Amino acid sequence: MTAAQRQEELISDYLAIDDPRERFQLIVETAASGLPNLSPEERSDKNLVPGCVSKVWLSTRRSDSGTILVRVESESPALAGIATLFSRIYSGATDREILETEPEFLQRLGIDRHLTPTRLRGLGNLRRLLVERIGAISREEGP
Repeated sequence: MTAAQRQEELISDYLAIDDPRERFQLIVETAASGLPNLSPEERSDKNLVPGCVSKVWLSTRRSDSGTILVRVESESPALAGIATLFSRIYSGATDREILETEPEFLQRLGIDRHLTPTRLRGLGNLRRLLVERIGAISREEGP
């Protein structure tokens, strides 16, 4: 399944809940359940997403199959749930899929309406850092 397909499936699943507040609460409460925490090495300053009110870490690496493994964690419960959705959409995707799949779920699920402008900018920084990391991984591997 591609990143775009995973995002559409995720959006469809959460849109089954009509009330936007209930939907957001469910994301906050359940999105991160069952996913392992980042290791202490991954929770380093080099993985901090700049411009976030709460600490948010982004860990990326290329898998043996050539896809990108994306893991995101936050100290904030709300951002932890949203960060997990980022991980579920982008982890296991190709470079191209990640670059071509914008995080539309934020608007389509109404998540953006529950966050402060500062937190929204932080999520924008998360996306920018992810794109930068894809470029860095590709440059390290060479042609």
